[in-house]
Amino acid sequence: MLKRKYGLTVEEFDGMLAAQDGRCAICATDTPGVKGWCVDHCHDSGRVRGVLCTSCNTAIGQMKDNPVRLRAAADYLERNQADG
Repeated sequence: MLKRKYGLTVEEFDGMLAAQDGRCAICATDTPGVKGWCVDHCHDSGRVRGVLCTSCNTAIGQMKDNPVRLRAAADYLERNQADG
């Protein structure tokens, strides 16, 4: 499936994950989540970007892979943090 869907061999996938120290490229967890590790890719070009946990892959997908939306969400969260 990796080869058909992303053009990756198992060895290439394993190498990508190893280059990320066996962790998600965004949150650095070493636990992939219920669906396992996700190959993150650009939906326009098909270019593989890295390996993500299920949660991070879902989150950026819900934000339409849009950096402006993601930054706006982070700004929103920072503005509305509860004082601890």
